[in-house]
Amino acid sequence: MTYQALYRQWRPQTFTELVGQEHVTKTLQNALKQGKLAHAYLFCGSRGTGKTSAAKILAKAVNCEQGDAVEPCNQCAACRGIQAGRVMDVLEIDAASNRGIDEIRDLRDKARYAPVEVRRKVYIIDEVHMLTAEAFNALLKTLEEPPGQVLFILATTEPHKLPATITSRCQRLDFRLIDFNVIKKRLADVTAAAGRACDDEALALIAEEAAGSLRDGLSLLEQVLAYAQDIVRTEDVLSVLGAVGRDVFYELTTAVLNRDLAKALLLLQDVAVSGKDFYHFTQQAVRYFRDLMVVFACGDRAERLGIAAEWVPKLYQQAQALGLGEIGRILSILHELLGEIRWSNRPRLLWELAVFKILALEEEEESLTHTETAATTEIISEEQAEVPPKSKAAAVQQIPSDAQIERLWPKILDEVKKESIKCHALLLSGEISNFDGKNLEICFEGQFHYDMMESEQNKKPLEHVLERMFGNKIRVRCSLENRTEKPQEVEQQNDPDELIHSALEIFRGQLIDESEK
Repeated sequence: MTYQALYRQWRPQTFTELVGQEHVTKTLQNALKQGKLAHAYLFCGSRGTGKTSAAKILAKAVNCEQGDAVEPCNQCAACRGIQAGRVMDVLEIDAASNRGIDEIRDLRDKARYAPVEVRRKVYIIDEVHMLTAEAFNALLKTLEEPPGQVLFILATTEPHKLPATITSRCQRLDFRLIDFNVIKKRLADVTAAAGRACDDEALALIAEEAAGSLRDGLSLLEQVLAYAQDIVRTEDVLSVLGAVGRDVFYELTTAVLNRDLAKALLLLQDVAVSGKDFYHFTQQAVRYFRDLMVVFACGDRAERLGIAAEWVPKLYQQAQALGLGEIGRILSILHELLGEIRWSNRPRLLWELAVFKILALEEEEESLTHTETAATTEIISEEQAEVPPKSKAAAVQQIPSDAQIERLWPKILDEVKKESIKCHALLLSGEISNFDGKNLEICFEGQFHYDMMESEQNKKPLEHVLERMFGNKIRVRCSLENRTEKPQEVEQQNDPDELIHSALEIFRGQLIDESEK
């Protein structure tokens, strides 16, 4: 007997078995019950979410010999023949390998003839976005005036690549990523049916790696079952994946919290020696810090977002110690690393540099805080006899904040430049006037730059960067030097040449004819 892969053995045969897509099955079953099936459907969604399975189930349902029903019987000759791929009236086409106009013309010509073996012809076109523009035009005519006995089911993972003329003539159904717990339960059922035992944590690892695709989860489970001798344990899954355990990232995060660079580097050494793939290691790291963010935000409810119950208390402790702002900063560094490490021939070095960057910035911030505190204490102690009580309070609150913003200002400008060149150019013409941790005031000499920066659109890039760096929303305010002057006097001080050059700098323009100034 020919061996079938697990994902084929466990392919859904009825709408009830199609897990995680209840909104799709309900829509199709209601259409079958009411006799209001569309002539063309567009199934959209990520790979392994059940698009092709749903298409075959629908093909069986419309041709089942038991009559119009919301589920195929899977016993009649039509159901069995369609499932086995023997019915010539139900044709499945892979558009990735049959993407030309000739194939679609052939399909269009055959669609005009009545079905031979079953009641209704069904054409399932998988990865339909791969068709050429000419092939789409040929298909469009058939979709515009479809023969009554034909049902088209188009499936794609990239619906945005389809022409609007095609999508507008189909009823679109979007397949969702399958929930972590649904995949985990199905994997447990498959393992039990195979007469094997599997640790709960091992199942959770496979479900997490599946990332919403049940087919990927079943394929991975098949590899693990072939690898493991008896009971499937976490170590077996990690070996098949070439991954490391979550405890490695727990220790790495502890090293970050303790600013222990040596421990972090030794952990990376162990990963390298064990032959693990650093790209996959980085993906795991991103998932771990994403989980820290989720636990910080959701607490006990984090289990609903796919985090194992036994890990929630540990993650919550680390998340509280790091803080949401720091978790976001590390995630940003790891996301940047993920883009670089895939094609690097020195991935370990990139990881070491990333760890150094994380720890160095933390050290810099801690040093800055200590320096500011010491400076504040010294100023207050020296001027205690001369400074009134209200001024002393202002010194305690303002001096550290002002010192911090001035220290970080060059980096802030660099980040703003990435978001908006115009905002960056305007800020170069201003100076920090005041910063209290919640409000930042920037002073401008010229009316032109002041008016431009007062626009909310130009403030937003700076406010976004400040929120990322300080972990809280900071309001930006603008001020103008000598604002008590009369408007006529201010206007006289604004040299036309200066205004023109400022505008050229902000809008990155070019003066074409100087005589027109």
